[in-house]
Amino acid sequence: MPQHNPDSIEETHTVPNEYEKNTAPELIHHDEYNSSEEDSDEEDDSPPKLKYTRLNKLPPNFFNKDPVSTCCIHDSYFIFATHSGVIHISTPDFQPIRTFKAHRASVLSIYTDGTYFATASMDGTVVIGSIVDEKDIVAYNFQRPVHAVVLDKHYSTNRSFISGGMSGKVILSNRSWMGKRTDVVLDEGSGPIVSLERVDDLLFWMNDKGINIYNFSLKQMLLVVDKPEDSPRSDLYWPRVTFPDPNRIIIAWSNYIWSLKISIKQNSDEKVTSSGMSKILPSTASISFRNIQEKEVEIEHIFKVDSLICGITSFTDDLWMILSYDPPTLDDTTGKLQFNNPDLKLINSVTGEVEFEEELGLKNVENLGLNDFTLGSHIETSTKYYIISAKDAVVAQELTLNDRLSWYLETEEFLHAWEISEHLVSPIKRLNYGIQYVDSLIKEDDWVSAGKYLQKFLDIKDIKDNETRSGTITSSSTQDDSYAKEIVNQWEIWSNIYINSGHIIDLTDIIPITSDLPKDIYNQILKYWINTNQEKLHDLITQWDIEVYDVKQIQSQLEDIVRTEDSSQLEKSLVLLYDKSLEPAKAIPHMVHLKDHNIVEYLSKNHILSQFINELPDIISLRFDKDELETLPISKIQSKISDIVSTLVDKRLEVSPKVIVELFSSMPFISFFYLEKLNEIDSYLVAPFGNERVKLYSQFKRESLLPFLHKNTGYDIDEAINICEQNEYIEELVYLLGRIGQNKKALELITTRLNDPIMAIKFAKRQNDKEAWNILLDYSMEKPDFIKALIENSDESSNAYYDPITILKRMPKDIKVPGLNDSVIEFSKNNDLNMILNQIILRIIYQQSKETSQAYKLRRLKGEEIEVDHMTNIIQTFETIVLLRNNENTDLQLEANLTSDPHNMSYETHMKKLLHLKELQRKLT
Repeated sequence: MPQHNPDSIEETHTVPNEYEKNTAPELIHHDEYNSSEEDSDEEDDSPPKLKYTRLNKLPPNFFNKDPVSTCCIHDSYFIFATHSGVIHISTPDFQPIRTFKAHRASVLSIYTDGTYFATASMDGTVVIGSIVDEKDIVAYNFQRPVHAVVLDKHYSTNRSFISGGMSGKVILSNRSWMGKRTDVVLDEGSGPIVSLERVDDLLFWMNDKGINIYNFSLKQMLLVVDKPEDSPRSDLYWPRVTFPDPNRIIIAWSNYIWSLKISIKQNSDEKVTSSGMSKILPSTASISFRNIQEKEVEIEHIFKVDSLICGITSFTDDLWMILSYDPPTLDDTTGKLQFNNPDLKLINSVTGEVEFEEELGLKNVENLGLNDFTLGSHIETSTKYYIISAKDAVVAQELTLNDRLSWYLETEEFLHAWEISEHLVSPIKRLNYGIQYVDSLIKEDDWVSAGKYLQKFLDIKDIKDNETRSGTITSSSTQDDSYAKEIVNQWEIWSNIYINSGHIIDLTDIIPITSDLPKDIYNQILKYWINTNQEKLHDLITQWDIEVYDVKQIQSQLEDIVRTEDSSQLEKSLVLLYDKSLEPAKAIPHMVHLKDHNIVEYLSKNHILSQFINELPDIISLRFDKDELETLPISKIQSKISDIVSTLVDKRLEVSPKVIVELFSSMPFISFFYLEKLNEIDSYLVAPFGNERVKLYSQFKRESLLPFLHKNTGYDIDEAINICEQNEYIEELVYLLGRIGQNKKALELITTRLNDPIMAIKFAKRQNDKEAWNILLDYSMEKPDFIKALIENSDESSNAYYDPITILKRMPKDIKVPGLNDSVIEFSKNNDLNMILNQIILRIIYQQSKETSQAYKLRRLKGEEIEVDHMTNIIQTFETIVLLRNNENTDLQLEANLTSDPHNMSYETHMKKLLHLKELQRKLT
């Protein structure tokens, strides 16, 4: 086939214009792809998915005079072709490399590997050339329209390429070293070849059979994906192909999408060692084997969509971007064809569902068919999507955060603008977005929502953080300082707006509690609640720090009101204000007026109890109703004032017990409870109050009087006797008379007033006095009960003064004592038993003494056997040592070691020792 002369190819160079940017409303028409009105409203409130700019950097005659027929978006180069056969090559930033006329008719296909390009035309020619070397270019004529062309992956060395078109043949062409072209037909007879694609050594072509996949290295067909029966004629709508990654190819053809996955075929009989080498073949053979490993292609997904597809590329988040085409429709009114703009859709690559859709606004779409539109993508700093028609071109990009922010601001969606702008603009500028949103809510009269967002936007923590860092509102950072001041300024502005607009109620719940705002704002809020809701006022005073408002002013206003009106709630608030302002003394009169039960505790807590000591009786009286002090049992009274008593005892060093006892002379039960509690904690302080305690016990707790008299001596006995006589406390009086020696009077009281023989006997035993016993015995002789008691209670402690026999002899003959026989018998038994027990005990003592004496005597007579090593110490201790030595003749011998130093002993001493030893030896033998 004749070769085209490179010199005969027309080449025209043009200087491209700059982008002409158009606004989205002029370029894009949004469609509702969800029938729900609610979803549509949500879509309207969201920024567009993509932003668009019109592409005007191609030669000026493109689109207008010379429509674009096809294009190729490559990583390194962009190639555009027209229906007149002009080729335009540029860099991705549209810097022109060259523009030239390569064909006499429409260019139908462009392919580039980044070094060479190949174009196929309706005129039947294929042009292949170097992108950078203008002279390295060649043309081939196939006599019939060529729809597709691809270069062999080793084209730079073997000059091979594959093409196909109306001939229905897939042709592998080679150029010999002499420039001759040789062709090999890889496939034919299945209709026109409408698309060719190469992935490494795999070749894809589309014809009437469907999608054909051919392994170029193995020279065999891998797979044929049949064309669906309901699809249009294969040459009517050309396929669109994209490669999301090296092992995947996406093919969109008419209204179908195929996702094909490429993988290495694993043979089941292949044996690979851990190092990856075959166990049978040598290493070189293993390398060769791996180089020709078979690939396999499997279908991942097949989706059928509801429109024709004129472009497809991958998008983010597992989405595909498709350019859909709707054929023209006939207008019933005019009878003319109505051409439609294509739609840009995002389809889920897993489910096939449409997740986004909008109609484009391309120019001059009249008379354009599906094959007049293409879609490509190129990744720079971000991905750009190129929508190319024969007469227009648009660049689409995902909106960046800055783009979204701009859109929100333009559409006055200030809340969304505030939400996404944290890291995009300065804090003050972002704050302004929030304020604008609040302003929009106020215009809608939504004060409650506005207040909530004011709290969110004007976060007082930002101020407090600065205060923590620097101690004041200012910070070392100028920006932080300005931002904090702006927050304060905005709060002041909006607080006044709320107040002046009559929305203090809404302001109360949102205003921050900080001393950085003017006090007058808080004063106005408190004054409002003074006149409207006194409980709310009390809550605010409880929660708010008094540093944020003028406490004196509020106190003065409340004083004026409670002076003329009976308002317990306001008076409680006034008490709280005095307490928070550290003026507790001013709170007490109001607490008294309120009959507050916690006044004493409050006085104690604030250490002002001594200032109000004289008012304590009246304060305590507040705990009781009108007649309760006269009618309530003492236990009930105690439970009502137990906390007060405990407080007074705790403050015993602040207010002395003497003051308390004197103060409550008119309320002696207070003194009683006080001294009892004080005695539990500090008995030393209670000691001086013996007389008072005797009197108080006699009044309020008689059962404790006698134990107290027994255990204590710090009271006046005469006064105690008078108290007992006045109250006729006989038992206590008997004890006291006994203490002062008035036994006769005491026994007289026992016998005459109490008639208690047991008590009389105990009294006599306690006195241990002969006179007391004589008085008791004399009196008892006329009393049968006493006689019987004396007999039955006779014991060792009374034997010195009487015994039962004496009683029996002294008692009158004619007196009858009930149960006397039993008492005497019982006494006799007890007496005999005591004698027996005493005799047994005496024998035990004798026996133990005897055993002890014998044991001691034996130990004194017994010698001590000692070790020879201990001889020195023993010799120094004892006068005479006797040693028993067993010789071979078993005769016992005695030796004497008289002392460690015999020279220090006198002659007489030696002689005595020797004589002693001889005597011992004689006795032993």
